[in-house]
Amino acid sequence: MGLVVAQALSEYNRQYRDKEEEHQSGFFSALTNMVGSMFIADADEKISVQTNEAILLALYEAVHLNRNFITVLAQSHPEIGLVAMPVSPVPTTPVTPLGTTPPSSDVISTVELPLDADVQTSNLLITFLKYSSIVMQDTKDEHRLHSGKLCLIILTCIAEDQYANAFLHDDNMNFRVNLHRMPMRHRKKAADKNLPCRPLVCAVLDLMVEFIITHMMKEFPMDLYVCCIQIVHKLLCYQKKCRVRLHYTWRELWSALINLLKFLMSNETVLLAKHNIFTLALMVINLFNMFITYGDTFLPTPSSYDELYYEIIRMHQSFDNLYSMVLRLSSNAGQWKEPASKVTHALVNIRAIINHFNPKIESYAAVNHISQLSEEQVLEVVRSNYDTLTLKLQDGLDQYERYSEQHKESAFFKELVRSISINVRRNLAFNTLSQEALLKEFSTIS
Repeated sequence: MGLVVAQALSEYNRQYRDKEEEHQSGFFSALTNMVGSMFIADADEKISVQTNEAILLALYEAVHLNRNFITVLAQSHPEIGLVAMPVSPVPTTPVTPLGTTPPSSDVISTVELPLDADVQTSNLLITFLKYSSIVMQDTKDEHRLHSGKLCLIILTCIAEDQYANAFLHDDNMNFRVNLHRMPMRHRKKAADKNLPCRPLVCAVLDLMVEFIITHMMKEFPMDLYVCCIQIVHKLLCYQKKCRVRLHYTWRELWSALINLLKFLMSNETVLLAKHNIFTLALMVINLFNMFITYGDTFLPTPSSYDELYYEIIRMHQSFDNLYSMVLRLSSNAGQWKEPASKVTHALVNIRAIINHFNPKIESYAAVNHISQLSEEQVLEVVRSNYDTLTLKLQDGLDQYERYSEQHKESAFFKELVRSISINVRRNLAFNTLSQEALLKEFSTIS
Protein backbone atom coordinates (compact mmCIF):
# COMPACT_ATOMS: atom_id res chain seq x y z
CA MET A 1 0.00 0.00 0.00
CA GLY A 2 2.89 2.33 0.78
CA LEU A 3 4.34 1.77 -2.69
CA VAL A 4 0.99 2.42 -4.37
CA VAL A 5 0.45 5.69 -2.46
CA ALA A 6 4.06 6.79 -3.04
CA GLN A 7 3.80 6.03 -6.77
CA ALA A 8 0.57 8.02 -7.14
CA LEU A 9 1.95 11.03 -5.28
CA SER A 10 5.29 10.82 -7.13
CA GLU A 11 3.50 10.82 -10.47
CA TYR A 12 1.56 13.94 -9.48
CA ASN A 13 4.80 15.63 -8.35
CA ARG A 14 6.49 14.70 -11.62
CA GLN A 15 3.64 16.05 -13.75
CA TYR A 16 3.64 19.30 -11.77
CA ARG A 17 7.41 19.66 -12.19
CA ASP A 18 7.15 19.00 -15.94
CA LYS A 19 4.40 21.61 -16.34
CA GLU A 20 6.38 24.09 -14.29
CA GLU A 21 9.45 23.58 -16.51
CA GLU A 22 7.31 23.97 -19.64
CA HIS A 23 5.83 27.17 -18.26
CA GLN A 24 9.29 28.60 -17.65
CA SER A 25 10.75 27.46 -20.99
CA GLY A 26 9.58 30.49 -22.96
CA PHE A 27 6.75 32.43 -24.52
CA PHE A 28 6.16 30.04 -27.39
CA SER A 29 5.84 27.04 -25.10
CA ALA A 30 3.52 28.96 -22.77
CA LEU A 31 1.34 29.98 -25.73
CA THR A 32 1.23 26.39 -27.00
CA ASN A 33 0.26 25.08 -23.56
CA MET A 34 -2.46 27.71 -23.25
CA VAL A 35 -4.00 26.78 -26.60
CA GLY A 36 -3.66 23.06 -25.91
CA SER A 37 -5.22 23.37 -22.47
CA MET A 38 -8.41 24.74 -24.05
CA PHE A 39 -9.16 21.24 -25.31
CA ILE A 40 -7.71 18.76 -22.80
CA ALA A 41 -6.87 20.51 -19.52
CA ASP A 42 -10.34 20.39 -18.00
CA ALA A 43 -10.73 16.61 -18.25
CA ASP A 44 -7.15 15.96 -17.10
CA GLU A 45 -7.50 18.34 -14.18
CA LYS A 46 -10.65 16.60 -12.92
CA ILE A 47 -9.04 13.16 -13.12
CA SER A 48 -5.88 14.41 -11.40
CA VAL A 49 -7.76 16.02 -8.51
CA GLN A 50 -10.05 13.01 -8.01
CA THR A 51 -7.23 10.48 -8.02
CA ASN A 52 -5.10 12.34 -5.53
CA GLU A 53 -7.93 13.12 -3.13
CA ALA A 54 -8.75 9.40 -3.00
CA ILE A 55 -5.07 8.49 -2.49
CA LEU A 56 -4.74 11.13 0.25
CA LEU A 57 -7.80 9.72 2.01
CA ALA A 58 -6.26 6.22 1.89
CA LEU A 59 -3.00 7.60 3.32
CA TYR A 60 -4.91 9.41 6.07
CA GLU A 61 -6.82 6.28 7.09
CA ALA A 62 -3.58 4.26 7.21
CA VAL A 63 -1.72 6.85 9.31
CA HIS A 64 -4.69 7.60 11.58
CA LEU A 65 -5.91 4.07 12.27
CA ASN A 66 -2.76 1.94 11.98
CA ARG A 67 0.18 3.10 14.07
CA ASN A 68 2.40 0.46 12.42
CA PHE A 69 1.96 2.22 9.08
CA ILE A 70 4.22 4.99 10.41
CA THR A 71 7.15 2.62 9.76
CA VAL A 72 6.14 2.46 6.08
CA LEU A 73 6.53 6.25 5.85
CA ALA A 74 10.17 5.81 6.85
CA GLN A 75 11.13 2.98 4.49
CA SER A 76 13.91 4.20 2.23
CA HIS A 77 14.28 3.73 -1.51
CA PRO A 78 16.55 5.32 -4.14
CA GLU A 79 15.05 8.55 -5.48
CA ILE A 80 14.96 7.39 -9.09
CA GLY A 81 11.19 7.19 -9.60
CA LEU A 82 8.89 4.57 -8.19
CA VAL A 83 7.37 3.52 -11.49
CA ALA A 84 10.24 1.19 -12.29
CA MET A 85 10.12 -0.50 -8.89
CA PRO A 86 8.21 -3.80 -8.66
CA VAL A 87 5.22 -3.79 -6.36
CA SER A 88 6.07 -7.16 -4.81
CA PRO A 89 7.61 -8.37 -2.68
CA VAL A 90 7.08 -5.53 -0.21
CA PRO A 91 10.18 -4.58 1.80
CA THR A 92 9.85 -6.03 5.28
CA THR A 93 12.61 -4.19 7.11
CA PRO A 94 11.62 -0.65 8.10
CA VAL A 95 14.05 2.12 8.88
CA THR A 96 14.58 2.42 12.65
CA PRO A 97 14.92 5.80 14.27
CA LEU A 98 18.56 5.03 15.07
CA GLY A 99 19.79 4.56 11.52
CA THR A 100 19.04 3.66 7.93
CA THR A 101 18.38 0.16 6.69
CA PRO A 102 18.98 -0.36 2.97
CA PRO A 103 16.03 -1.64 0.90
CA SER A 104 15.66 -5.41 0.54
CA SER A 105 17.81 -6.78 -2.29
CA ASP A 106 14.73 -8.61 -3.63
CA VAL A 107 12.88 -5.35 -4.07
CA ILE A 108 15.55 -3.65 -6.17
CA SER A 109 16.89 -6.72 -7.96
CA THR A 110 15.28 -5.69 -11.26
CA VAL A 111 16.31 -2.05 -10.93
CA GLU A 112 19.79 -0.98 -11.96
CA LEU A 113 20.86 1.77 -9.56
CA PRO A 114 22.88 4.60 -11.12
CA LEU A 115 26.32 5.22 -9.62
CA ASP A 116 25.64 8.89 -9.07
CA ALA A 117 26.60 10.73 -5.88
CA ASP A 118 23.72 13.16 -6.40
CA VAL A 119 21.10 10.40 -6.14
CA GLN A 120 19.89 10.29 -2.55
CA THR A 121 17.50 7.99 -0.74
CA SER A 122 13.90 9.05 -0.37
CA ASN A 123 10.78 7.71 1.34
CA LEU A 124 7.00 8.07 1.32
CA LEU A 125 7.11 10.92 3.84
CA ILE A 126 9.41 13.01 1.61
CA THR A 127 7.17 12.35 -1.39
CA PHE A 128 4.15 13.38 0.68
CA LEU A 129 5.83 16.59 1.87
CA LYS A 130 6.65 17.56 -1.72
CA TYR A 131 3.08 16.81 -2.76
CA SER A 132 1.72 18.86 0.16
CA SER A 133 3.86 21.83 -0.81
CA ILE A 134 2.17 21.79 -4.24
CA VAL A 135 -1.49 21.36 -3.29
CA MET A 136 -1.25 23.81 -0.38
CA GLN A 137 -0.06 26.65 -2.63
CA ASP A 138 -3.50 27.55 -3.95
CA THR A 139 -6.43 27.02 -1.58
CA LYS A 140 -8.92 29.17 -3.51
CA ASP A 141 -10.09 26.14 -5.48
CA GLU A 142 -12.43 23.89 -3.44
CA HIS A 143 -10.58 20.67 -4.35
CA ARG A 144 -7.21 22.20 -3.47
CA LEU A 145 -8.66 23.47 -0.20
CA HIS A 146 -9.87 19.98 0.72
CA SER A 147 -6.56 18.42 -0.30
CA GLY A 148 -4.59 21.04 1.62
CA LYS A 149 -6.64 20.49 4.76
CA LEU A 150 -6.28 16.70 4.47
CA CYS A 151 -2.49 17.08 4.09
CA LEU A 152 -2.39 19.14 7.28
CA ILE A 153 -4.55 16.60 9.14
CA ILE A 154 -2.18 13.79 8.07
CA LEU A 155 0.78 15.85 9.30
CA THR A 156 -1.10 16.43 12.58
CA CYS A 157 -1.40 12.66 13.11
CA ILE A 158 2.30 12.23 12.27
CA ALA A 159 3.34 15.05 14.66
CA GLU A 160 1.55 13.26 17.53
CA ASP A 161 3.24 9.89 16.98
CA GLN A 162 6.27 9.05 19.12
CA TYR A 163 7.94 6.82 16.52
CA ALA A 164 7.34 9.32 13.73
CA ASN A 165 8.87 12.09 15.84
CA ALA A 166 11.91 9.95 16.62
CA PHE A 167 12.38 9.43 12.88
CA LEU A 168 11.72 13.08 11.99
CA HIS A 169 14.21 14.37 14.56
CA ASP A 170 16.96 11.76 14.08
CA ASP A 171 20.13 13.76 13.45
CA ASN A 172 21.78 10.72 11.84
CA MET A 173 19.20 10.61 9.03
CA ASN A 174 19.44 13.71 6.85
CA PHE A 175 17.61 14.35 3.60
CA ARG A 176 17.51 17.06 0.96
CA VAL A 177 13.83 17.92 0.46
CA ASN A 178 12.96 20.22 -2.44
CA LEU A 179 9.65 21.78 -1.43
CA HIS A 180 7.72 23.81 -4.00
CA ARG A 181 7.41 27.47 -3.05
CA MET A 182 5.05 30.10 -4.37
CA PRO A 183 6.83 32.65 -6.59
CA MET A 184 7.23 35.92 -4.69
CA ARG A 185 8.93 39.13 -5.79
CA HIS A 186 11.09 39.60 -2.71
CA ARG A 187 12.80 36.21 -2.78
CA LYS A 188 14.73 34.13 -5.26
CA LYS A 189 14.07 30.49 -5.97
CA ALA A 190 16.65 28.32 -4.21
CA ALA A 191 18.66 25.99 -6.43
CA ASP A 192 18.01 22.29 -5.78
CA LYS A 193 21.70 21.50 -5.30
CA ASN A 194 22.11 24.25 -2.69
CA LEU A 195 19.52 22.70 -0.39
CA PRO A 196 21.09 21.42 2.85
CA CYS A 197 20.74 17.85 4.10
CA ARG A 198 18.82 18.03 7.38
CA PRO A 199 16.51 15.93 9.59
CA LEU A 200 13.04 15.67 8.05
CA VAL A 201 11.43 17.75 10.80
CA CYS A 202 13.16 20.79 9.24
CA ALA A 203 11.23 20.19 6.00
CA VAL A 204 7.97 19.94 7.96
CA LEU A 205 8.72 23.25 9.70
CA ASP A 206 9.70 24.83 6.37
CA LEU A 207 6.36 23.72 4.93
CA MET A 208 4.48 25.26 7.87
CA VAL A 209 6.42 28.54 7.58
CA GLU A 210 5.75 28.62 3.83
CA PHE A 211 2.02 28.17 4.42
CA ILE A 212 1.93 30.89 7.10
CA ILE A 213 3.56 33.56 4.92
CA THR A 214 1.70 32.78 1.67
CA HIS A 215 -1.98 32.56 2.72
CA MET A 216 -2.65 35.91 4.37
CA MET A 217 -5.54 36.85 2.11
CA LYS A 218 -9.13 38.07 2.16
CA GLU A 219 -10.54 34.54 1.96
CA PHE A 220 -8.63 33.61 5.11
CA PRO A 221 -8.31 29.79 5.55
CA MET A 222 -8.76 29.85 9.33
CA ASP A 223 -9.05 26.06 9.78
CA LEU A 224 -5.84 25.46 7.86
CA TYR A 225 -3.94 28.06 9.91
CA VAL A 226 -5.13 26.44 13.15
CA CYS A 227 -3.90 23.02 11.91
CA CYS A 228 -0.60 24.54 10.85
CA ILE A 229 0.09 26.18 14.24
CA GLN A 230 -0.97 23.00 16.05
CA ILE A 231 1.57 20.96 14.08
CA VAL A 232 4.39 23.34 15.02
CA HIS A 233 3.27 23.23 18.66
CA LYS A 234 3.26 19.42 18.77
CA LEU A 235 6.74 19.25 17.28
CA LEU A 236 7.99 21.74 19.89
CA CYS A 237 6.38 19.68 22.66
CA TYR A 238 8.32 16.62 21.50
CA GLN A 239 11.56 18.60 21.32
CA LYS A 240 11.02 19.97 24.83
CA LYS A 241 10.10 16.56 26.24
CA CYS A 242 13.06 14.72 24.65
CA ARG A 243 15.46 17.72 24.84
CA VAL A 244 16.12 17.63 21.11
CA ARG A 245 18.27 20.61 20.11
CA LEU A 246 17.32 21.05 16.48
CA HIS A 247 19.64 23.14 14.34
CA TYR A 248 16.99 25.09 12.51
CA THR A 249 16.68 28.74 11.44
CA TRP A 250 14.08 29.57 14.07
CA ARG A 251 14.08 33.24 13.09
CA GLU A 252 12.13 32.39 9.94
CA LEU A 253 9.36 30.88 12.05
CA TRP A 254 9.32 33.79 14.53
CA SER A 255 9.17 36.31 11.70
CA ALA A 256 6.32 34.43 9.99
CA LEU A 257 4.32 34.27 13.24
CA ILE A 258 4.76 37.99 13.92
CA ASN A 259 3.68 38.83 10.36
CA LEU A 260 0.59 36.66 10.90
CA LEU A 261 -0.28 38.65 14.03
CA LYS A 262 0.16 41.90 12.07
CA PHE A 263 -2.19 40.59 9.38
CA LEU A 264 -4.86 39.66 11.95
CA MET A 265 -4.67 43.14 13.47
CA SER A 266 -4.74 45.05 10.19
CA ASN A 267 -7.78 43.06 9.02
CA GLU A 268 -9.55 42.89 12.37
CA THR A 269 -12.98 44.10 11.23
CA VAL A 270 -13.21 41.89 8.12
CA LEU A 271 -11.90 38.76 9.84
CA LEU A 272 -13.97 39.09 13.02
CA ALA A 273 -17.13 39.01 10.89
CA LYS A 274 -16.24 35.41 9.93
CA HIS A 275 -13.75 33.99 12.45
CA ASN A 276 -12.71 34.04 16.09
CA ILE A 277 -9.21 35.34 15.34
CA PHE A 278 -8.34 35.42 19.05
CA THR A 279 -8.15 31.62 19.11
CA LEU A 280 -5.43 31.75 16.46
CA ALA A 281 -3.70 34.74 18.08
CA LEU A 282 -3.60 32.90 21.42
CA MET A 283 -2.02 29.86 19.76
CA VAL A 284 0.66 32.05 18.14
CA ILE A 285 1.43 33.87 21.41
CA ASN A 286 1.68 30.54 23.25
CA LEU A 287 4.23 29.34 20.69
CA PHE A 288 6.36 32.34 21.70
CA ASN A 289 5.68 31.49 25.35
CA MET A 290 6.95 27.96 24.66
CA PHE A 291 10.22 29.40 23.35
CA ILE A 292 10.50 31.87 26.26
CA THR A 293 9.70 29.34 29.01
CA TYR A 294 11.30 26.15 27.67
CA GLY A 295 13.65 27.41 24.95
CA ASP A 296 16.70 26.56 27.04
CA THR A 297 15.76 22.87 26.74
CA PHE A 298 15.48 22.65 22.94
CA LEU A 299 17.06 25.70 21.27
CA PRO A 300 20.42 24.66 19.78
CA THR A 301 22.65 27.33 21.37
CA PRO A 302 22.47 30.11 24.00
CA SER A 303 22.74 32.62 21.14
CA SER A 304 19.45 31.25 19.72
CA TYR A 305 17.77 32.26 22.98
CA ASP A 306 19.33 35.73 22.67
CA GLU A 307 18.02 35.99 19.10
CA LEU A 308 14.51 35.19 20.33
CA TYR A 309 14.61 38.11 22.75
CA TYR A 310 16.11 40.34 20.06
CA GLU A 311 13.25 39.49 17.67
CA ILE A 312 10.62 40.21 20.34
CA ILE A 313 12.26 43.55 21.18
CA ARG A 314 12.74 44.47 17.51
CA MET A 315 9.07 43.81 16.74
CA HIS A 316 7.75 45.20 20.04
CA GLN A 317 5.37 47.55 18.21
CA SER A 318 3.41 44.59 16.83
CA PHE A 319 3.01 43.06 20.30
CA ASP A 320 2.08 46.45 21.78
CA ASN A 321 -0.60 46.92 19.10
CA LEU A 322 -1.97 43.44 19.74
CA TYR A 323 -2.15 44.15 23.47
CA SER A 324 -4.01 47.41 22.82
CA MET A 325 -6.49 45.63 20.55
CA VAL A 326 -7.28 42.74 22.93
CA LEU A 327 -7.40 45.10 25.93
CA ARG A 328 -9.97 47.25 24.11
CA LEU A 329 -12.18 44.27 23.25
CA SER A 330 -11.80 42.56 26.63
CA SER A 331 -12.95 45.77 28.35
CA ASN A 332 -16.23 45.76 26.43
CA ALA A 333 -19.10 43.46 27.29
CA GLY A 334 -19.26 41.88 23.84
CA GLN A 335 -18.92 38.41 22.35
CA TRP A 336 -15.11 38.74 22.14
CA LYS A 337 -14.59 39.69 25.80
CA GLU A 338 -13.50 36.24 27.01
CA PRO A 339 -11.29 35.14 24.06
CA ALA A 340 -9.61 38.57 23.98
CA SER A 341 -8.96 38.37 27.75
CA LYS A 342 -7.11 35.08 27.27
CA VAL A 343 -4.75 36.73 24.77
CA THR A 344 -4.23 39.62 27.24
CA HIS A 345 -3.10 37.19 29.96
CA ALA A 346 -0.92 35.20 27.52
CA LEU A 347 1.01 38.37 26.60
CA VAL A 348 2.28 38.91 30.15
CA ASN A 349 5.82 37.55 29.62
CA ILE A 350 6.28 39.11 26.18
CA ARG A 351 5.30 42.49 27.63
CA ALA A 352 7.63 41.92 30.59
CA ILE A 353 10.54 41.34 28.19
CA ILE A 354 9.71 44.47 26.17
CA ASN A 355 9.20 46.67 29.23
CA HIS A 356 12.37 45.36 30.88
CA PHE A 357 14.82 45.64 27.98
CA ASN A 358 13.59 48.68 26.03
CA PRO A 359 14.53 51.27 28.72
CA LYS A 360 17.94 49.64 29.13
CA ILE A 361 18.55 49.72 25.36
CA GLU A 362 17.54 53.41 25.25
CA SER A 363 19.82 54.15 28.22
CA TYR A 364 22.74 52.32 26.56
CA ALA A 365 22.21 54.34 23.36
CA ALA A 366 22.05 57.63 25.29
CA VAL A 367 25.20 56.93 27.32
CA ASN A 368 27.19 55.93 24.25
CA HIS A 369 25.68 58.67 22.04
CA ILE A 370 24.42 56.16 19.44
CA SER A 371 21.33 57.08 17.41
CA GLN A 372 20.65 53.53 16.20
CA LEU A 373 22.08 50.41 17.81
CA SER A 374 23.31 47.48 15.77
CA GLU A 375 21.99 43.97 16.36
CA GLU A 376 25.15 42.97 18.22
CA GLN A 377 24.88 45.99 20.53
CA VAL A 378 21.25 45.16 21.36
CA LEU A 379 22.25 41.54 22.03
CA GLU A 380 24.99 42.77 24.35
CA VAL A 381 22.39 44.70 26.39
CA VAL A 382 20.12 41.64 26.45
CA ARG A 383 22.87 39.28 27.65
CA SER A 384 23.95 41.62 30.44
CA ASN A 385 20.41 42.15 31.82
CA TYR A 386 18.93 38.64 31.97
CA ASP A 387 19.48 38.43 35.74
CA THR A 388 17.09 41.25 36.59
CA LEU A 389 14.27 40.01 34.32
CA THR A 390 11.24 38.55 36.12
CA LEU A 391 8.89 36.22 34.22
CA LYS A 392 5.76 34.34 35.28
CA LEU A 393 5.58 30.56 34.96
CA GLN A 394 2.65 29.66 32.71
CA ASP A 395 1.09 26.22 33.02
CA GLY A 396 0.01 23.91 30.23
CA LEU A 397 2.19 25.32 27.46
CA ASP A 398 3.57 21.86 26.63
CA GLN A 399 0.14 20.19 26.68
CA TYR A 400 -2.18 19.71 23.72
CA GLU A 401 -5.42 18.02 22.80
CA ARG A 402 -4.84 14.99 20.61
CA TYR A 403 -6.46 14.86 17.18
CA SER A 404 -9.95 13.40 17.06
CA GLU A 405 -11.82 12.80 13.82
CA GLN A 406 -15.25 12.49 15.38
CA HIS A 407 -17.38 15.59 15.87
CA LYS A 408 -14.69 18.06 14.77
CA GLU A 409 -13.92 16.72 11.29
CA SER A 410 -16.78 14.30 10.56
CA ALA A 411 -18.61 16.85 8.37
CA PHE A 412 -15.41 17.53 6.40
CA PHE A 413 -14.80 13.83 5.69
CA LYS A 414 -18.45 13.26 4.79
CA GLU A 415 -18.23 16.02 2.17
CA LEU A 416 -14.84 14.77 0.98
CA VAL A 417 -16.04 11.19 0.42
CA ARG A 418 -19.12 12.47 -1.40
CA SER A 419 -16.89 14.60 -3.68
CA ILE A 420 -14.58 11.65 -4.42
CA SER A 421 -17.55 9.37 -5.21
CA ILE A 422 -19.06 11.92 -7.62
CA ASN A 423 -15.72 12.34 -9.43
CA VAL A 424 -15.17 8.58 -9.69
CA ARG A 425 -18.64 8.08 -11.23
CA ARG A 426 -18.09 10.99 -13.61
CA ASN A 427 -14.71 9.69 -14.76
CA LEU A 428 -16.03 6.14 -15.15
CA ALA A 429 -18.83 7.47 -17.33
CA PHE A 430 -16.34 9.57 -19.31
CA ASN A 431 -14.05 6.56 -19.84
CA THR A 432 -16.99 4.38 -20.90
CA LEU A 433 -18.09 6.95 -23.48
CA SER A 434 -14.50 7.24 -24.74
CA GLN A 435 -14.23 3.46 -25.14
CA GLU A 436 -17.55 3.32 -26.99
CA ALA A 437 -16.40 6.11 -29.30
CA LEU A 438 -13.14 4.23 -30.01
CA LEU A 439 -14.98 0.99 -30.73
CA LYS A 440 -17.33 2.82 -33.07
CA GLU A 441 -14.30 4.41 -34.82
CA PHE A 442 -12.58 1.03 -35.25
CA SER A 443 -15.76 -0.64 -36.53
CA THR A 444 -16.19 2.17 -39.11
CA ILE A 445 -12.56 1.75 -40.30
CA SER A 446 -12.85 -2.04 -40.53
